[in-house]
Amino acid sequence: RRQTREPMSPIHHVPERMCLGCGRRAPKHDLVRFGAVRGEGGLMLVRDDDGTLGGRGLYTCPLRECFERAAARRGFSRGARATVTVDAALANGLGDGQAVRRV
Repeated sequence: RRQTREPMSPIHHVPERMCLGCGRRAPKHDLVRFGAVRGEGGLMLVRDDDGTLGGRGLYTCPLRECFERAAARRGFSRGARATVTVDAALANGLGDGQAVRRV
């Protein structure tokens, strides 16, 4: 005897990423994306707001604290699987308080 299944309701998949600073998993659109690009002295970290850079994306919460923690603990190099130079000025565009959702 064959049973029929009820059609499943459409559930939209929301990609999740992990913050390299605090380790929190969050929807991709709630995090800030960085990428490692080749520079004169090796790989350099750059902010990639539109997500057009190729390669491995490196994500943090939109908080200065998470960015600084990821930089201090070599999280960006670990995520990129290569040594990455991090410019502390990249933290200037991040918030100091509660995370603000980017749309």
